Amino acid sequence: MKRAVLAVPALLSGFVLGSCSRGATPREVVITSRDFSFDAPDSIPAGLVTIRLHNLGPDLHHVWLVRLEEGKTLQDFGAAIQQGSIPAWAVHVGGPNAAIPNGENHATMVLQPGNYGLLCVIPDTAGMPHAMKGMMRTITVTGTAGSAALPASDNELTLKDYDFGFAKPLHKGSQVIRVTNQADQVHEIVVVRLLEGKKPEDFVAWAVKRQGPPPAELVGGMSGISKGQASEMSLDLIPGNYAMVCFLPAADGKAHFEHGMMKEVRID
Repeated sequence: MKRAVLAVPALLSGFVLGSCSRGATPREVVITSRDFSFDAPDSIPAGLVTIRLHNLGPDLHHVWLVRLEEGKTLQDFGAAIQQGSIPAWAVHVGGPNAAIPNGENHATMVLQPGNYGLLCVIPDTAGMPHAMKGMMRTITVTGTAGSAALPASDNELTLKDYDFGFAKPLHKGSQVIRVTNQADQVHEIVVVRLLEGKKPEDFVAWAVKRQGPPPAELVGGMSGISKGQASEMSLDLIPGNYAMVCFLPAADGKAHFEHGMMKEVRID
């Protein structure tokens, strides 16, 4: 989850678990977040991967994976986001979006070999992104992805400027959703269940300042992904009203939700 000025909603850490079976079974990578650091492996094999985030910090944290191209470094990326911009040379491949303290979230993706940045850019209550407080590190993806592909999903979500387009309606219960970005801009999705009588605007207002009790419960989501990228997230929905929000910034300095990338849906 992020403020308008910047992109932002397992008990083991730093280990790679499981194995790939010709791209059919994701390799599981468990990452633990704290204030303000990640426990994670230095390298992981390319291919189909499920990243499972376990948040042990007292603040919200997420995993944002960025493939660093054109010889760029993590320091280059950090300098760019400190200026409030998302550099075009970075390929954003997603990751589990914001998890509450002692909470979990996960996302599945195909990782190509290369050098990556592992970041949390959720801001603290003063507006400073966690990455600027040391919550970023490099991770190397080795080998080759081969013919690895995302597994079958229950639904498909297309990220657009500025909309969330589902192939079919969401329903109660567990479901796997493939998230694809077709827009030129990087987009994310944060999914929350609204408390009784609350609206998406109430959640956005709380998310920006994070003062007082939250008007919604985090359900899941996907961190920023670039145009043409696709990853999968899982949702387990109970009846109620839900909000979907993209907090990333547009070129005009406004957040995407200010351009209408905020949606409310009812699950019966």
